[in-house]
Amino acid sequence: MGPLLIVEDEIAVRDALTELVNKDGREIVTANDGQEALARLAEVPRPCLILLDLMMPRMNGWEFLQRKSADPLIADIPTIVLSGSGRPAGAAHHLTKPVDVNRLLTLIDQYC
Repeated sequence: MGPLLIVEDEIAVRDALTELVNKDGREIVTANDGQEALARLAEVPRPCLILLDLMMPRMNGWEFLQRKSADPLIADIPTIVLSGSGRPAGAAHHLTKPVDVNRLLTLIDQYC
């Protein structure tokens, strides 16, 4: 099974998510924004899941989802959006910040 990709520009949030998810020994790959996430997807093994923030510099989560959906090699990778706003098209699930940790872990277990 591939790694879990966390796309989050806030270092404290990204580190907290990494620590939470890594407790189960999962491989984690991180990106600071959508542009870096697309680059990571070209470099690393196919992720089992993407955790995606929407509000980020350079390339935000909405644009990332549009580009991901347009690329047949990565379009079907499930994505969970972690944000204060509504669920965008292309997201398998949406969790409102602050995230319910138990719900997040349950969803991760479904995909990874």
